[in-house]
Amino acid sequence: MTPFTPFRRRWPWVTADLQTIRNDLPGRLPGVPADSGRRIEIPLSDGSGDRLAARFHPGRAKAPAVILVPGLTGCEASRHVLQATDAWAADGAPVVRLNLRGAPPGRSLAKGHYHMDRVQDLADACLAVGDLDPGIRCHGVVVVGFSLGGALALRLAQAPDCPDLVKAVVTVSAPLDLPATAERIARPRNRFYERWLLRRLKQETAPLWRDGPAAVRAAVQAARHIHEFDDALTAKEAGFRDAADYYASCSPMNDMGGLGIPALVIHADDDPWVPPPSVVERPPLRVVVTRGGGHVGFHGRGSRMPWYVGAAARFLKSLPR
Repeated sequence: MTPFTPFRRRWPWVTADLQTIRNDLPGRLPGVPADSGRRIEIPLSDGSGDRLAARFHPGRAKAPAVILVPGLTGCEASRHVLQATDAWAADGAPVVRLNLRGAPPGRSLAKGHYHMDRVQDLADACLAVGDLDPGIRCHGVVVVGFSLGGALALRLAQAPDCPDLVKAVVTVSAPLDLPATAERIARPRNRFYERWLLRRLKQETAPLWRDGPAAVRAAVQAARHIHEFDDALTAKEAGFRDAADYYASCSPMNDMGGLGIPALVIHADDDPWVPPPSVVERPPLRVVVTRGGGHVGFHGRGSRMPWYVGAAARFLKSLPR
């Protein structure tokens, strides 16, 4: 079993909230420039005409390409995505910074928006990345997803038609239990976070609802919690009855025994947004819950890179080639 160096918080990021907000505070952190890499567009197979925007960083190593998938309201320019790109590109791996459907800067490329049932979007992206270089087709891809992007990556790994090109997935702070996550983010202590997420969500999805039925516009504008927003828009966009139906149907927790490829789940025991996963570790699933780390934080001692970057790299290098 792959050994991991224990995570130890770095001063002054000594609380869950400080770990969580570190990437959004001013200050120098590692990471590639946001405008680096080659812009690519990925057509989707659902007949909608929608495309995904991404940036491709060619590699030199004979290793799988790394596809980085951001979370809710995130994109290719999210700081943790830039950090991870820097680390893997320095190691020689090809890296793709993927934007989910309708996320900026690919908003103009799609009529629809991402949600937890867009598993085929991620499969399409993996296949398209395999066509970028013969070496990638030979060595495959690994999907590294953050928060909601990680949950989507797990759903891809559970899918019976997951492309053979996908060799493994890694998740960081992923919501495996969507109902429990909606309940946690709505707690009074998280009100600042939820307001911040809701404001970004409403701005990001405005093309979907601002010219829609008056009832939908009113419900979206009135939403004060994520589950109310999902009730008003996301569940309908995904084809579900309501938020409860959407959460129950799309939680990765439903089928953790159905993983067909190796998966590493990384989570902090003090994540203020997402409850730690209550899953039993068994091949091909590896679960690491650290003491401290916040939500997509993991700013630890000994490196300016987040701790999960080294843990994920060690896990992936341990897999059979």
